[in-house]
Amino acid sequence: MVNIIQSFFNAGVNPALFPAAWPLEFFVGGLVQMIAGIFEFRQGSRLGATAFTVLGAFWLCFVVYAKFIVVALPAVQAHTGTGRFLLPWAVILLVLTLAAVRTTGVLLAAFVTTPINVSVLTAGEFVESTTLIRVASGFGFLTAALGLYGAFAGLVNGTWGRHVMPTYPDPGKRLEWLARSKARPTSVTSSAAEHSELSN
Repeated sequence: MVNIIQSFFNAGVNPALFPAAWPLEFFVGGLVQMIAGIFEFRQGSRLGATAFTVLGAFWLCFVVYAKFIVVALPAVQAHTGTGRFLLPWAVILLVLTLAAVRTTGVLLAAFVTTPINVSVLTAGEFVESTTLIRVASGFGFLTAALGLYGAFAGLVNGTWGRHVMPTYPDPGKRLEWLARSKARPTSVTSSAAEHSELSN
């Protein structure tokens, strides 16, 4: 949901209304995802815990940066400052993507599009390219769509206890020899049936 709103602004839709997105980005993108990360940690999902807390931290930092920092930068350096702000997040998201290879196809696809989105956005800020920033918004919409489908599938599959909505489990199955016979970790799009199968 937060990606959808931010992508509209990256696409150039009425930038004057940008501050209207800050409460959503702070509370839903930031605090709610941090709380979700804590619950994922308690359930033993290292990837889920790390991803949710990192993304939550990103949105909290982004709101602080957009509200207090970028407005205080010299106008000629603001784009470079934003690029430097985004660059480490692109690297962290790439690491998370590599870690998501043995989850589900839907989750992996969402992870793949996320660092592409942030990387293109970073490049657009560094070179001050409106075109690149709008291309990044397209990847942002795609990330949001995949994330919404993944969340919907996780809710439906968890409720029914089986895979009603396809999530294409374990796209990295060919790499399982690297895991020394360890079972595929559960993910936010796993069903209750999968959880029981993996624990046996």
